[in-house]
Amino acid sequence: MMTTTCTPAPRFRRPHALVLAALLSTGLAGAQAAPAAAPKAQPPELAAETLTSTSLAGVGKDRIYVADVAIAHIVDGRLRVFAAKDGKLLGMINTGYAGNFALSQQADEVYVATTYLSRGGRGDRSDILEVWDAESLGFKYEVSLPPKRAQTLNYRGMVRPSGNGKFVMVQNATPATSVTVVDLAGKKVTTEVATPGCWGIWPAASGARFSMLCGDGKVATITLDDAGQVSDRQVSDKLFDADQDAWFHSAEQQGDRAWFLSFKGMLTELDLGGPVAKQKSAVPVVGAAAAKGGWRPGGYQAFAVDPSAKYAVVSMHDKGGEGTHKRPAKQLWIVELATGKTVGKTAGLGSASLAFARASKRLQALDGETGAMNVWSFNDAGKAPTLKLVANVKRAGEAALHIESGD
Repeated sequence: MMTTTCTPAPRFRRPHALVLAALLSTGLAGAQAAPAAAPKAQPPELAAETLTSTSLAGVGKDRIYVADVAIAHIVDGRLRVFAAKDGKLLGMINTGYAGNFALSQQADEVYVATTYLSRGGRGDRSDILEVWDAESLGFKYEVSLPPKRAQTLNYRGMVRPSGNGKFVMVQNATPATSVTVVDLAGKKVTTEVATPGCWGIWPAASGARFSMLCGDGKVATITLDDAGQVSDRQVSDKLFDADQDAWFHSAEQQGDRAWFLSFKGMLTELDLGGPVAKQKSAVPVVGAAAAKGGWRPGGYQAFAVDPSAKYAVVSMHDKGGEGTHKRPAKQLWIVELATGKTVGKTAGLGSASLAFARASKRLQALDGETGAMNVWSFNDAGKAPTLKLVANVKRAGEAALHIESGD
């Protein structure tokens, strides 16, 4: 009989277990051998931040004001202030719900007519005229308005100071049109002027008189007395046909001279200094050849007049027709005001709103497609005027349409 003896197989540790044991052993030995590390010194506490304010007094008045209706969040509009030289953002003013603005005659105050709802997007409505200091961009005071203010996109002519600086006029729409007159010294509303069928506020250079475009092709002129009450109201002869060739209501002004442009390119100069608006001249910007290509002006501030009042720069697009009057520029045309003759052209860069500096050869424009702001130097010393691009801000606003210069 055979007997079989079974010998147990040798046991082997798993390799990773041996490695772990070796590491633990080495670590323990090292921990026992190394001296204890000294605690690190704690850094000093950071100083508490303090918000401060400053002034733009040393910056100069060569500033550009850009109104942004912020249409995607329209209760939170903005007025941005840029340095004209390099496009640097200098500051910002809140303009509430579809707020519109204007500068004082000396550009030392900013007037904002706006609306607030007590719960942001709902609640009780408050219409306000706000007065801001242009040097500090600080709030000065406000005047309550009747809840009738026209809640429009950002346009010229929705809020304007009188020529004598005593009053600010605010456009209303309920949809019936009227104008609220605010006494700045008394900080109160003096009257509401009914203006049926008329729109946009264009003040005379002196006194307290303003004119408005009316749907029947006439221009209404309202004169206020020292108390801010209506003392005279007159209308001009029929100056345009709104059905055949309407006027852009945004005008260019120098003193009592005001230029209006039609959808088809007729440029008309008016004298707004008297109790009745009077036409001084009318010249076509679009000649016969250009008309065949459908060239027309377009935009929100579709043209700008240079400080010498010799030239206008006009935002032009081709293949235009009914309804294209807000189309951004394909080209900028430099036009002689006296003749309507085009003496220079340059790329339009999508310009939809144009404005010259008040006293220098600087043109600034808002791109209606991208929100960019472009700044040109304007040179009319040679045989033909030229524009040279000198600054660009890639994004001056989300829905920026109204642009003004502080100098």
